[in-house]
This record gives sequence, structure tokens and C-alpha cells, in this order.
Amino acid sequence: MSNSQIEYWLFNTDETEPEGEGKHAIMLQQQVVAAWGHCKGLGAEVTLNRPNPGDIVFYFRARFGIIAMAVATDQFAVPGKSVFGEHGEYSRPVENLQVLSEAKPVSVAEIKSNTSYQIPFRQIMGRILNDSAVEYLKGRFQRIRSKPPRPHKKPETKPGAFVQMDSEVRKEVERTAVRVVTKIYRKAKWHVKSVERENVGYDLRCTKGDLLDCVEVKGTSGVDERFIITVNELNKAKTDPQFVLYIVTNVLKKPVPHKYSGKQLINKFDIQPIQFRASRKR
Repeated sequence: MSNSQIEYWLFNTDETEPEGEGKHAIMLQQQVVAAWGHCKGLGAEVTLNRPNPGDIVFYFRARFGIIAMAVATDQFAVPGKSVFGEHGEYSRPVENLQVLSEAKPVSVAEIKSNTSYQIPFRQIMGRILNDSAVEYLKGRFQRIRSKPPRPHKKPETKPGAFVQMDSEVRKEVERTAVRVVTKIYRKAKWHVKSVERENVGYDLRCTKGDLLDCVEVKGTSGVDERFIITVNELNKAKTDPQFVLYIVTNVLKKPVPHKYSGKQLINKFDIQPIQFRASRKR
């Protein structure tokens, strides 16, 4: 439950494949990023979910260059066939979409000439790691108006489904879950201090005499115990015997708290990576 710095991404619309020819236009019309197939081993869903909500995504069209810029939303990738019409296709909504004139894309050569940086255009979704390149691209979109937002159908809630919420609902779920757990500890005469902003791998530092619980709180609006856990939180669970996980389900109706130790988290939950960070080997 912590904020992170905005990151910048290049999204390749994959128009070197026959199935992808012209599909950038459909993505822009639908205001989504979309992919299908193995996506260099990561799979389409994981690939599209690499940007965090609020990150900036630049659309790259092969043989043209950067053609659009948008903001990743907190709705994550869902399966469908509205862009490529292929098995294994996923799409993810974006917002604040800005589209350059078709005659004025920002080419790979132009970016390299002005910033000495080669953008990662061979990846489907790759981070742009050069500040000069980011500022140059943002400058090209400075006078471009955002497209009117396009309503996106929320995924249907089904038993076992992991559904993303809009930002205001998500914040209320998180706040309510923390209040529920805080009340549990205070009722048992523990002292509770919020450390959510300190990036220490948990949310609440709870003490009672010589006792210490490092409590990470997760909230869900549904009844299933499904949640996102960061690498920092997972490492804390693996290494700190004082780590405690509270999952509060059905938060907005009738909250139900579930308590686990770090060891129980590792043993009782199927934990799957949905993002990877890569850096050049030295």
C-alpha cells in the first residue's frame, strides 16, 4: 500500500507480424494496449501488466516510430479478441490518450539523434531508462490534446476472479482494511503506529510490552483471499519472524479479517510473479 515513482514504458504494437498489421488503429480507437501469444516468454497478460497504474506508456509502431502517449490505469489486462482476434489475446485500458499526426511520428533515429539513447523498440513492453529521451518525447506531446475518455466495461465479478477496482474504491478498501486491523490490535491493548509511507515491507508497527508485530494489511472487496504483494513485502515475510499478514475480505460490506504469519503466507498461498525487473549484466 505504498506509492511509487512514475516509470516510462515503450509499447510495441507488434505490426511486424501479419496478425498485427494496422492493429495500432484499433488499439487507439479502443484506448487500450493489447498483445497476444507468448510475448518473448512472459505471456500477453504479464507483459501488459508491467506498467503500474499512473505510469506513462508510449505507443511504438514499427517502421514509423512513437505515435501516441497514454497513462496506465488501475484496470489490469483481461482476455478478449477485440483487437487481434487471436487465442491468448489480452487488452488493458489506458487513459489521457494523446495521438500524434500520422505524418509526424517520432522515429527511433530522431530520438537517438537528439538524446543519444536507443529506445527499447524490440520489446513488447520495455522501460525507457533515459531521462533525456523521456523529456524529449513528452515535449513532442506537449501541445497534443487528450482524447475524450472511452468508457471501459469493468470485468464481471465471478467466484475466484481477481478483479481490479477503480482508484477511489481501491483507496477506500485499503483505508477500511487498515482501520479494521488497527481496531483489532487496539482492542487487545496494543500500541499501533502506521509506517505505510516508510517503505519497510509492512503497514503497521504494533507493540505490546516486549511483543512486536510487523503487520501488512491487504483488503479485498470480494470474499476470496486474493491480493497483490510486493517483493519488499514478500522478502519481509520470508525473513522476519515478527511479520504478520492480515487479509480483510468483503471489506465494503461485512469485513472478515484473516491472520497469517510469514511462514503461513509462503506455505498456504500460491504466489506467482506478475512483473520482472531487468538490468544489463556487468
